Amino acid sequence: MPDSISANPKGAEPNAESDVAIKLSDVRKVYRLYANPTEQAIDALGLSRIMFWRRNRRHVEFSALDGINLEVLLGERVAIVGRNGAGKTTLLKLVSGNFLPTSGAIEVKGRVQALMQTGLGFYPEFTGRANIQASLLYNGLSQADYQAAMDEVVEFVELGDFLDQPMKTYSSGMQARLQFACATAVRPDILIIDEVLGAGDAYFSAKSADRIQQLAKSGCTLLLVSHSMQQVLQFCERAVWVEQGRVVADGEALSIVKAYERNMFERRRETRKEIRNEHRARANSPR
Repeated sequence: MPDSISANPKGAEPNAESDVAIKLSDVRKVYRLYANPTEQAIDALGLSRIMFWRRNRRHVEFSALDGINLEVLLGERVAIVGRNGAGKTTLLKLVSGNFLPTSGAIEVKGRVQALMQTGLGFYPEFTGRANIQASLLYNGLSQADYQAAMDEVVEFVELGDFLDQPMKTYSSGMQARLQFACATAVRPDILIIDEVLGAGDAYFSAKSADRIQQLAKSGCTLLLVSHSMQQVLQFCERAVWVEQGRVVADGEALSIVKAYERNMFERRRETRKEIRNEHRARANSPR
């Protein structure tokens, strides 16, 4: 952990409960890892209790999140940074309600829109227009609001004739446009984004940035996961660094980004040093 950055959340002094949009208290998420699908099925069906000869082969446990404590205030824009496998996406899935924690408590206030994976929640056989209609109807809009939102999404995505083609023919960038536009057409209280913005081109990224800024001004809470430190600094005022399922540091976005990138540089340098030493050892070993 960097010495110059606190691991406590920004504004560590107590906040009024009404100001907190997201609160995680000592949250743990443990996955069971199986050697093969058969072992998983046996454990899921409870057969391992009677198949005594398999009891020692059921599974191993992996803690994706290990005692996470986090508060995000209403209207805050917070980035979650960390290496692959650090637990970032698991954290977002818990907040969005897709997963339940193994232990601990999660409190989320307000309507949540989550962009977790390009194309997720859309029907590939449906046209882009039909997917927009289904998404907006799912949000329970009135007829007047529905038509206004429909027109806004169609204008935002700029897909032209492709809008009436099956979504399975879309590129990942086109899918990202549609997904982002639908998620933000109805202003959510909490917007969760996991790497989806990286699927678009520069023009789409600029439009998305403008939309996010508008949502932020309207009081929407943003929780963003991105490997792009540029996006973190562009969209977020605060960053939380997660490593091996724990919060390493939490504070002002620029300070966290600098510390995280410095740490990644040191890791890469150590890795290159180990590789060079290994090559030397092999070259000097007797044949």
